[in-house]
Amino acid sequence: MSELTLLIEPTVALPPDRVDALSAGLADDLRTVRGLRVAHAERPAKGHGKSPQAWELGMLVVGGLFSATTMRAVAQIAIAYADRVKARSIRLRSGDNELVITGATRVDAQLVEQVARLLGPGSATGDPGTAALPATASRPGGSAPTGS
Repeated sequence: MSELTLLIEPTVALPPDRVDALSAGLADDLRTVRGLRVAHAERPAKGHGKSPQAWELGMLVVGGLFSATTMRAVAQIAIAYADRVKARSIRLRSGDNELVITGATRVDAQLVEQVARLLGPGSATGDPGTAALPATASRPGGSAPTGS
């Protein structure tokens, strides 16, 4: 089974109890997706280069069977949540790879493919590191991007 960590990155520094409340809200939203297990992180992520405390705060661990439909749902929930709470971003991490999404990120085939690369054995085919999806990821006219 695959495991994904999600880290809420507030736009401004917040007290720990507020960050904890934000992560609890995102966890509740994610629990609406059938087949996912969602929990608060009990240990820091490996290889992140930041202090463990910074990564334990606001970090969730999501496990289960990730179908394309599930990955799309996780992306949609994270994007809607980031937009609703005005978070700077939410980082999705699996191993040494991560994907940064914001409230302005568009859910399309390319995003679902990027989430799949985070979780699947084919993740080594892409460049390791961070795939940033800035607000400009939305394209006018609603056309889906082509290629990788």
